[in-house]
Amino acid sequence: MKRAMAVAGVAVSLLGGSALAQTNSSAPVDISADEQETISSQCKTIFRGAVEVLQETSRLRAAKMTLYNQKKAKGSGDGNGCGNVDRVEAEGEVFYVTPKQVVRGDRATYDYASNTIVVIGNVVAVQGQDVARGDRMVVNTKTNDVRMESTVKGAGKKNRVRAVVYPSTADDS
Repeated sequence: MKRAMAVAGVAVSLLGGSALAQTNSSAPVDISADEQETISSQCKTIFRGAVEVLQETSRLRAAKMTLYNQKKAKGSGDGNGCGNVDRVEAEGEVFYVTPKQVVRGDRATYDYASNTIVVIGNVVAVQGQDVARGDRMVVNTKTNDVRMESTVKGAGKKNRVRAVVYPSTADDS
């Protein structure tokens, strides 16, 4: 079961820099989209249209991504009153891909304050042959704790949380 949790834990690590991200968090982040809109009064930047975020060998794709910055106290003297990124939301067939893992969902949110990534809607996490599925996946990026959830409850019901885990072999690294 620990391996199934690791499969689920690969979620959208680019959003939060999880230890599972397998990227150098100081490496440059390259964001491309059809359009970018910055709304300084709301401290947010919106990327729309085939958004792709690259960092080393990891890629995050979504139809839309919104970065929310912290609002600074009035009179702080720093430009537009916006600070560091506080929360990132990706929506519209979100894919996170590394050389070893793929996570797919309808939406993903990374909250910096709580160190959590939440992926919702038709979540599928794949690592090698192992696959985990559910309606909602929550990852704590500090502890790498993962919770896969489903709205369906009860034995024999369709669309419950499901994981297919293949036994490790001596050749696995």
